[in-house]
Amino acid sequence: MPGCASVSIKSICFGDGTPQKLPDRIYVEKFKAPSLYFHVNRKGKDLKDLIEQEQLHLAQDLIVRLNKHIAPTFLLPPGATPPQGNYWLVRGSFEAVNEGSRLLRAGLGFGFGKTKMETTAQLLDLSKTYPEPLLTITTTGGSGMAPGAAAAFAPIAPLTLPTTLLNVGGSAGGALGTGISVDRRRTAREIVATISEYSVQHGLIEKSRGLHPKRLGEIPPLFY
Repeated sequence: MPGCASVSIKSICFGDGTPQKLPDRIYVEKFKAPSLYFHVNRKGKDLKDLIEQEQLHLAQDLIVRLNKHIAPTFLLPPGATPPQGNYWLVRGSFEAVNEGSRLLRAGLGFGFGKTKMETTAQLLDLSKTYPEPLLTITTTGGSGMAPGAAAAFAPIAPLTLPTTLLNVGGSAGGALGTGISVDRRRTAREIVATISEYSVQHGLIEKSRGLHPKRLGEIPPLFY
């Protein structure tokens, strides 16, 4: 049952700035990640390492997608001052990360043990004396709504063995193919899709090249 893992755009707020052309470069900062917002089965150094890993991987996911769909993109080193010029900056924060229970997702599914990830991202124009906000994006979502192995024994809806293996396996929607890494990649996809849509709306890229973010309440696409 692909598509049972989903991240959506919860809200989009537009700033006062109006970009006249695509940036020469985009910079990405690692998102802030207060440990208070990470509900995972790790403590101490293990928790610190996980948070640093998620910060880096989200930045890398954003860079890959922004490079492909918008403009050349680079990681801004921690503590570095963003350069002034025809550049954009993407920065943000993790607001909630819950890894749920893989055992429950694999065994029961249907939302038991589901994950959750929420972020806030900001797109800023660096061509001004002070960075000017263009967009503020909030994302929300998670994975784990697919049926687990227990669904194979449901009397009202018997499943074939291949389907059962798909449900609990490592496919896009399978219980063992879910987790915060999946949520993180989909979060990056939706942030970049929103920036792409914004660029189309301002005539910066052709409509045929534009991406379409999934807004909260919409049916998720089968493929990304």
